[in-house]
Amino acid sequence: MIVDLEDAVYSYDKLIANGRAMAEKYHKIIHYVTIGSTHDNRDIVMLKLGYGRKYMLFCGGVHGRETINPIVLMHITEYYAELYTKHTVQKNYFNKQKPDVNLDMEEYEQIIFGNCIYELLSTFTILMIPLLNPDGYMVSLNGFDEIRDSTLKEKALGRNIISEEWKYNARGVDINRNFPCRLWRPKNPTDYVASENETKALIAVFNQYKVRGFIDFHSRGKSIYYYRRSMSASYNDRQLRVAKRLASIIKYELMPPSDELEPGDTGGNTVHYFSEHFNKLALTIETVDENAAFPLEHRYRSSTFEELKLVFFEFGSLII
Repeated sequence: MIVDLEDAVYSYDKLIANGRAMAEKYHKIIHYVTIGSTHDNRDIVMLKLGYGRKYMLFCGGVHGRETINPIVLMHITEYYAELYTKHTVQKNYFNKQKPDVNLDMEEYEQIIFGNCIYELLSTFTILMIPLLNPDGYMVSLNGFDEIRDSTLKEKALGRNIISEEWKYNARGVDINRNFPCRLWRPKNPTDYVASENETKALIAVFNQYKVRGFIDFHSRGKSIYYYRRSMSASYNDRQLRVAKRLASIIKYELMPPSDELEPGDTGGNTVHYFSEHFNKLALTIETVDENAAFPLEHRYRSSTFEELKLVFFEFGSLII
């Protein structure tokens, strides 16, 4: 596999290199796209997985310090591409003959799941944005010297927040409070919605593709947020049905409507924007333990991959 969950430090440069290598190796099924650039001049990358005419979108790395999800989303992208590729080689198992009776159960299940992934990627194109906030991500990994613009660096240092806890972009803005929605309000007099390059990049993707469903992956809590007070009861009923199904698979907790926003929250989340502007399914999934400390330990990578690897297939089956 190209994406190694055991990499000591999974840097932005490694993610970019992996994305390009995957697009080359799986050129029939993965396309590498740049959707924008950050305020510190890093590309924001999207991988298009599949060739279906329907679209679903998954995003990670909105908050810099949440460093587990980007590598996990990259690994899942490659995992699905590998299953798809193997299936095209093993078509005879499904089209011409029964599976080899000598196959063990693990091999047999992989073939069956490979067939499911083949069908999924024939129906859908998965839009995967593994790291929306590469500037903040690199600050969280290596410190504020990763901000190359001296003015931005000085401003970030002035916030007096340790780098491991840095959730913002290079301009010190929380991207997940920067999307226009009904609940948004400015926290500071200079705040205004969609001010950030990262926000604009994601909004552009929403508008370019007819996305049928969206999941934004964050950390911490092993939980799923589905409720939108700004949306209709019928919308929330549908959200709940899908969230319950995913929660039953990954064994995460469903968060109650009262926990949609914390007290004093200024709103402006990615999922609120998508819900209100497109009236389509939009969930937030929080990975890793609630009590996990930043920086997040590498041991969460493998367990999070195992928890999430079926989510994309199941989500597709629920929004088709």
